[in-house]
Amino acid sequence: DESQLPDIGTAGVAALSIDREISYGNSFMRFARAQLPIIDDPVLNEYLTDLGQRLISHANNVRFPFTFFLIQDQTINAAAFLGGKVKVHSGLFLNADNESELASVLAHEISHVTQRHIARYLEAQTRQTPMTIAGLVGAVALAIINPTAGIAALQTTMGLQAQSAINYTRDNEYEADRIGMQLLYDAGFEPMGMANFFQKLAAEYRYATKPPEMLLTHPLPETRITEARSRAANFPRQSPHDDTEFLFAKARIQVRFSQETPDGMLSYFDRQLSRQGQRQDLLY
Repeated sequence: DESQLPDIGTAGVAALSIDREISYGNSFMRFARAQLPIIDDPVLNEYLTDLGQRLISHANNVRFPFTFFLIQDQTINAAAFLGGKVKVHSGLFLNADNESELASVLAHEISHVTQRHIARYLEAQTRQTPMTIAGLVGAVALAIINPTAGIAALQTTMGLQAQSAINYTRDNEYEADRIGMQLLYDAGFEPMGMANFFQKLAAEYRYATKPPEMLLTHPLPETRITEARSRAANFPRQSPHDDTEFLFAKARIQVRFSQETPDGMLSYFDRQLSRQGQRQDLLY
């Protein structure tokens, strides 16, 4: 059963030490702060950090502190870089129905870092191209800051295939799914949240003329969705999860950073309250 395959592991990466990875990660954060619309909201920052740390507390192979940061971008995306730097789009909150769906994306990105997928990708590419590790790090950083432009630059200047640019190979994506789902469960979240979010993402963009950034960096074939759903079904059911903090964070993003008018937001929340009341009536 492929869903039970052993993890690829964290084989040593000779070309990139842990100290160097941390240094590159810190440099990336300076680049990100200059180039990205980072949301400097103490309430949202605290929520995102707490959620990330809850997951990390159950992870293996954590070699350095993680940094989770939120950017104002309505698209559905998240990406991890060297040194535990994890970028999260505000659109990820807006398109997640519950905290387990949001946490599933973070768990996947955390697993990319703990398994050193980026470092292993960089090492593999230095064997095939004349570029140095430093040059490749800059190219991958650009691709995470701007996936469309970054992947195009990697293709043009280095002759690399777009899918391999920051996707690190199909096996790494499946490994991040497997490890991330176990992490999700161990942290008390519903593993089916990962499969449900995959399905939602695929359905939303099935007929889109241009794939979203998240699908450029994390291709989502039907087999990946099917395997995620099959793996999630093998986990025991969790106790009902309290999504209150997530819902408050999502509402804060909707009010402060969405493009909806105040009247539109009031109508939205009125509809949500009405639906909640209907659910309570059904329960009683």
